[in-house]
Parts: sequence; C-alpha cells; structure tokens
Amino acid sequence: MIKIVVCGICGRMGKEIVQLVESLDDIMIVGGVEVSGHKEIGKSIHNINIYDELAEIIGEADCVVEFTNPSATIEHLSNSGQFKKPYVIGTTGFSEEEIDRIKSYSKEFPIFLAPNMSRGVNHLYNLIRLTSRVLRDYDIEVVETHHRNKKDAPSGTAKEIVRVIESVRPDTRFVYGREGMVDKRKKDEVCINSVRGGDVAGEHRVLFLGDGEFIELRHYATSRRCFAAGAVDAVRFIVDKGPGLYTMQQLLPQGQISTMDK
Repeated sequence: MIKIVVCGICGRMGKEIVQLVESLDDIMIVGGVEVSGHKEIGKSIHNINIYDELAEIIGEADCVVEFTNPSATIEHLSNSGQFKKPYVIGTTGFSEEEIDRIKSYSKEFPIFLAPNMSRGVNHLYNLIRLTSRVLRDYDIEVVETHHRNKKDAPSGTAKEIVRVIESVRPDTRFVYGREGMVDKRKKDEVCINSVRGGDVAGEHRVLFLGDGEFIELRHYATSRRCFAAGAVDAVRFIVDKGPGLYTMQQLLPQGQISTMDK
C-alpha cells in the first residue's frame, strides 16, 4: 500500500484525487495539507485529517502530491527536503526561477513535475512536435480555454506547448494575444490566446495553417478525473525512483524526454 499526502486537498484537484483514491486498493491518503487559516484545518474529510504544515504528516507518507500554487509548492519543497520523499507536482504557473529551484531540489529527492497530468495531453505534445517538424512552412496558432477561476495565463500546458514548438523551431517568436494595427502576421510568429469562462476543465487547440488547408490538434478535458488518474499513475511511477526530475512523457509507451529537461 502506497501512502500519500495531498497538498491542496480541499481544492478542485485535491477533491478529485480523494474520490479516485477511495476506489483504489494500492494507494491510501494518510493526510491532507491546506493553507494556514483554512476552515478545514484540524478537521477531517473522508476520514482524512487536514493539517496546515506538511512537516506534521509527511513522515507517515511514501509520497507527496501537490496541487496548490507556485509559492506554496516551493515552500513545501523547501520544508520537506530533510525527509527526501518522492514528490508529485501538478501545480502550474511557475516562473523560470521557480522551475530552477525545483530542478535543484530534484537532485536531492525524486520529483515528478507535469503542468498537465493527462495522458492525452502528453501524447498531444508528441503530435505537436511531429507536426511542427513535418509541416515546417505552416503557420501555428495556440488557443487555450479554462474556467473563469483559473488565475494563471497562459496555462502551464500552453507554456509546455510553446516549449515543444520551440524545440523544433528554435527561431520562433511567441506573442500573446493581438490588438490594434499589428501589421500582417510574421512568418516566425506564434500567437498564444487565453480564454477564460464558465467551468471548462481545460481545452487546448494547436492550429497548423497552410495555403488552402489547416490541421487542428485539440485536447478537451471533459472532467478533472483524467488529471487525477495521471497523478495517481505518477505516484506509482516515482515512489521507488532515485533523485531526479521526472515527467509524464516517461509514463507513455516509448515516451520522449520532455523539453523541460533540455
């Protein structure tokens, strides 16, 4: 039985993971962590005690799962270094400096980092990489859509799509939205557009536009269950690994190294 702690257990993804784990016989949640002052601190949900300090419960766990925000994630990582427990991070919105800190921590204990835990999205990256290489003279545009409460834009998945495109087309110039007299589209330009509204779990569209035709690669998450399932897969994958930075690409059959590692 793999014992995990869930940071952000009362959030959307935390609740989804709780529901999924209840149906499993190889993983159990030994505790949850929420921000200090949260109304559920000191209480329990689904017989899981809620703490405001990861250090209070991490000793009982085999792995930590984190779906919070960048600053909370970095704080939890810095405070848990002495325990050196495998760590699964689904938080998005990290700065480059914060990514560098995560990479530094991964030299001490195994960290699984994925801006999107969906197997489908991570296969989408491979399709984008292939199509960017084959259709080199086609224009590319990216559109991502999320629920009205999402705080970061563009999404972590859209940023990873940018890295994938850049790995094939290193001279690409990325812009974010267009307004006013922007002149005609530059050949090396890729525009990322962020749409927010409703309760959309997540949609990412990558358009390859040529003369007389275009191809659209699209992933739509119909619920957050696909992200929770990916997080559980990540736990099973990383729990016996040594120090290092791991990604969802390594879970896919014959997966390629993530552009984050390059």
